[in-house]
Amino acid sequence: MMGIGSICVAGGGAMGLGIVRSLVAAGYETWLMGRDPGTPKPGLPEGVRRIGLDPAASAPPDLLIESIPEEMALKRQFLAAVEAAWGGRTIVTSNTSTLPLQDLADGLRRPERFCGLHYMYPADTMPFVELIAVRQSDPAMLDALEAVMARTGKQTLRLKKPIAGGLVNRLQHAMANEAYWMVAEGAVDIATVDLMIRRLLAPRMCVTGLVEQKDLSGTGTHTTVQAEIVPVLHHEGHAAPWLAGLPARGEAGAEAGLGFYDWRAADPAAYRAYAARNTARMQALQAEVEAERAVVAPRPRIHPAR
Repeated sequence: MMGIGSICVAGGGAMGLGIVRSLVAAGYETWLMGRDPGTPKPGLPEGVRRIGLDPAASAPPDLLIESIPEEMALKRQFLAAVEAAWGGRTIVTSNTSTLPLQDLADGLRRPERFCGLHYMYPADTMPFVELIAVRQSDPAMLDALEAVMARTGKQTLRLKKPIAGGLVNRLQHAMANEAYWMVAEGAVDIATVDLMIRRLLAPRMCVTGLVEQKDLSGTGTHTTVQAEIVPVLHHEGHAAPWLAGLPARGEAGAEAGLGFYDWRAADPAAYRAYAARNTARMQALQAEVEAERAVVAPRPRIHPAR
């Protein structure tokens, strides 16, 4: 298996810092690449090597995790500079959740050394990461990256090819899209949507998942309902128009005081602490549930791709 000892994270935003913390905690030699490497960085663990944005100024690490802003031209330019400086000596990954990974790969000279590595926010505490192969990805490289993620305490969700949004964001935004359109139609309000997710769908899905539960209720019933509901889902090809009005009016979310909810009388910091604390509690319980499930669960099947 490929040896990976030194890991460079490019991008020092909230996601990049979370990735760095997870790597340091696992004992990896960790670098942070960003602007102004001499400027103190709050939240950065001790022992992290700081380097500037010019890869030619540093020796190559074993692995690069790119987490710079989501702009295709910027990423192309950066990855080209990385290849020019470090050649094929460094495994190159991108944390992008929206941009086309295959297009990024096709612009590289060594695409077999490239794949997607998409962390969930907050990156240092969420236990999953998406490992997304492009057409040229070396299987041995993918196995080596999975081992790195396991050492940092993360389980990989392996995708055999890139899809827009990946697994997590694609499913999450499909559900959110329907919710936003139902709000636009006056059928339901946001608070009711969130109540249903928190108290009904989430507990059930935590135990039986999205698809496995359909075997318990019967595939005949499920396929009949799918045939009736899918044609009337929203396939407009664009988001519900009212969403764009929120940031346009300065209603940017919790810190702005208004977003989908009214936060003016709430404490966003206290809410984030509540969310982090109780997410950790849920994850601990989920580990117990998964251990019990393993005793009684059915075996997975591989279904043919179309």
